[in-house]
Parts: sequence; C-alpha cells; structure tokens
Amino acid sequence: MDSQTCNEKGSTVTESPAENAEGNQSRHEYGNTWRGIFNAARPRNWSRPRKWTATLILSGFAFIQPLSETMLAPVQHQISKDLSITRGYQWMLVNSLILIGVGFGPLLLAPLSEIYGRRLAILAGSAVFIIWNTACGVAQSLGQMLAFRLLAGFGACTADAIAGGVMADLWLPHQRGRAFAVYMAAPLLGPGIGPIIGAYIATGISWRWVFWITSIACGVVFGTAVLFLKETYEPRLADLHRRRSIARGDTQGEMGVSVQRIKASSIWRELWTNIQRPLRMLATQLIIQLIAVYMALLYGTMFLFLFLYSTLWTTRYGQSPQISSLNYISAAIGYIAGVQVAGHLNDKVYTTLKARSADGKGRPEFRVPVMSIGTLLIPLGLLWWGWTGEKHLHWILPNIGCAIFTAGCYICSSCVSVYTIDAYSTYAASAVSTNLVLRSNFAAFFPIFAPYMFGAVGFGWGATILAGGFGVVGCGTVVVLWVWGEKIRKRSRYCAAEEDGD
Repeated sequence: MDSQTCNEKGSTVTESPAENAEGNQSRHEYGNTWRGIFNAARPRNWSRPRKWTATLILSGFAFIQPLSETMLAPVQHQISKDLSITRGYQWMLVNSLILIGVGFGPLLLAPLSEIYGRRLAILAGSAVFIIWNTACGVAQSLGQMLAFRLLAGFGACTADAIAGGVMADLWLPHQRGRAFAVYMAAPLLGPGIGPIIGAYIATGISWRWVFWITSIACGVVFGTAVLFLKETYEPRLADLHRRRSIARGDTQGEMGVSVQRIKASSIWRELWTNIQRPLRMLATQLIIQLIAVYMALLYGTMFLFLFLYSTLWTTRYGQSPQISSLNYISAAIGYIAGVQVAGHLNDKVYTTLKARSADGKGRPEFRVPVMSIGTLLIPLGLLWWGWTGEKHLHWILPNIGCAIFTAGCYICSSCVSVYTIDAYSTYAASAVSTNLVLRSNFAAFFPIFAPYMFGAVGFGWGATILAGGFGVVGCGTVVVLWVWGEKIRKRSRYCAAEEDGD
C-alpha cells in the first residue's frame, strides 16, 4: 500500500514505496550535510581568538555597570546641592535605585536572549543604558534623577543577565573557570576605579560628567560589539541557517519540518513561557534558591562595605575625599588577586577531581572546593579591616583587610556563576539571572542601614556582625552543595548538567 504524506497546505498526496524510500534517503543525506555545515560554525568550534573576542567584549559591557553604581559617592555634595536633596534616604535612593533595575532587568533580558539570540539582547540592553544614563546627566530634579536611574538599571544589567548564556555557548565545562575569571576581571575592577574617577571629577568638572563619561565608555564598547560581536546562541544560529536555506529555496528534510513548526508556533506564547522561566526556577529549584540567598548576602555585604570604606578614612584617619578614594586601589588589587586564584585554581581543581572520579566525568560540584576558599576569605578580610580601622592602626592594615575581602568576593562570585552555568547549561542565562534579583535588591538596601549600625557599634563590631552572618550562610551553602548538590540536581527538570567526559 502506498504511504501518505501531507504537503505544506495540508492536502494529502501519495507516494509509492520506492519514491518514499528514495525521498527518505535524500532527506537523510541532506540533513547530514546541513548538520555538518552547521557543526563547523558552532560557537564552541570557533577559533580561540574569536571566542576571546566575544568574552572580552562582554566583559567590557560588564565593567560599565559597577562603574555607574560606585562613581556617585564622591559627587554627593554637588548633586545634593543642585537637586535640593536634603535627607539621607533621598541620597541613598539616588545611589541605589539603579540596582533595582539591575535586579529585575535580567528577568526580561535573559529569556529574550534565549528567543532572539544573545547579540540582539546585548545591543538592545546596552542602548537602553546609554539613553537613560545620559538622561541622568541632564536631570533637573530629584524625581527625574530617580526615574532615570531606575530605567538605566534595566540596561546596565545586560552583561550580567546574558554572561552565563554566552559562557555556556562558547566554552566547554573544563574551560569555563579561566574564561569566567577573565570575563569578571573588568566588572570587579569597577568598584575600585569608580570612586577614584568620581572623586577627581568632583574637584575638576561638573558632576554631570560622571554620567556622560560612563555613557561615552559604554558607547565605545557598543560600537565594538556592533562590529565584532557575533551571535553565540546555537538555536538562534540554527534558525538563521534555516531561514537562509528557505531564501535559497531549500525546504526539504529537516529544514521543511522546522519551518512548518516555526510557522505554526505562537511567538507570543514562546515569549511568555521564556519570561516566566526564571521566576519558576527561583520558586521551585532548591539549588537556585540556595545560591540566590548566598549571592544576595555576598553582594549586600560587598556594597555595604564599599559604601562605608571611604567613611572609615575620612572619619577615623582624617583624609580628604580625594586621598581617601585612593584607598580603593586596595579593593582593585584584591579583585586582581582573586582573578589569579579563581582563574588558575577553578579549572585545575575541576580537571583534577574529574580525573579522580569513578566515571571520569566532570560535575558542577567540582567548583565547590575553590568556592570554599573565598567563603573563608570574606569573613577574615572583614574582621581584619574592621578591627584595624577601629583601633586606628597603620593605614596599610585596613587596606590589606580590604584586599583579602574583595579577593574572597571575586572567588565566590566566579565559582557560583560557573557552577550555575555547568548545572543549568540549557537555560544558563535564565538560571544566572535568578540570583541577580535578590543580590541586586540586597545590594541596594543594605547600605541604607549601614550608617546606623556602624554608628551604633563601631567599625570593629559592625564588621564582626557582617562576617558572622556571611560565615554561617556561606559555610552552610558550601556544605549543602558539596554533600547533596548532585542528588538535588538530579530531581530537577531544568537541570541539564554537562558531565564533561572529554
């Protein structure tokens, strides 16, 4: 009996068995040819220079976010005078409201990158930041400034929102530690460089240039991305290949089936499903929840520390704003040291544990040993900084404590991000975006109570409270991930960990 197939319009046509066999063979050969062409263009098969170009461009975008978050502190007096800011909480909102946008922006950008591709999401988000950050520089009232800062945050988060997806697109699991260390070097230098730049702008030119200089820097990176950043998301690349084939009249085999599905699907339904995914993951995934709380406390502590750092030098050591800003160099040194530790150890420990495992495969939990190093350095650095500053010891000692603290922050942030990418590789962008919600909101609101707490108990006991809180949560997270992480992952329908066996 002849087999029946449906043509594109849905009408039934008949084929003889011989014709059917011949057609199947033709489609099979065509599909194999197409797959061969596509595999050659896969981002993981790109040359190393091309991979590093994409990674460094993304790092450039990531540098802009912390720069825009930390440059305002030295120009507080100028902005407060021009915009009639008279209350402390009003200034805190100006300084922190951008973090609210940074927290919620990834819930939209990350899913969009999984529909329309990474490149379009990166460029669109960066354009949003440039527009609204430039608008901050022309704000004439407190209300305008708050609105523009919030909107700028939705674009400032672009790199954070999409970095996890790009790292998963480009790099194999045993390569991601070093790649992520290089990517994170620039954004973690921002908190160290931003206050220094802001301090010298405050004494030289108008505070409005704080925003305009940041927009110019982002514009330079944006132009570089337009020229050199290529799409890295494989489903999007496959779709582009299919569309080019359709334009050439190739509609057989896998192409034809894919095109029919694209036509039949609802883009809005797909968009809604992808936007909901980060929220569903945050609500249902124990690993995501645990990491989100860990990162929230980490970033809340880090921004509270950076907010108070200059206060220690101006109140306890009597330094001017310009001189006190130079102490942020120790924060940058700590971040650079963290890059060296995380970049070298992360992949080395992962490769060693993979070789020792019974099945010879790598697992996300192999990131936890290096994460534990950072988890111990953070309380140590806080205690060192707080008590040496409280006792008014030589200025180099609080700077050493700051460097230890920021090195620990970098190591922890890098390991957690790579762990998340390894564990949720299929939805890496959505998974990473979930912890941005809590971490950015904690970073926004922690500094609000900081002056009151440290004013009441002093720098020594204030640092002790922060160190104790993070130490308990951090050590608990490390133990849970190491002992039970694999069992928890295996129960998740979102978790698609790449057990690297290459």
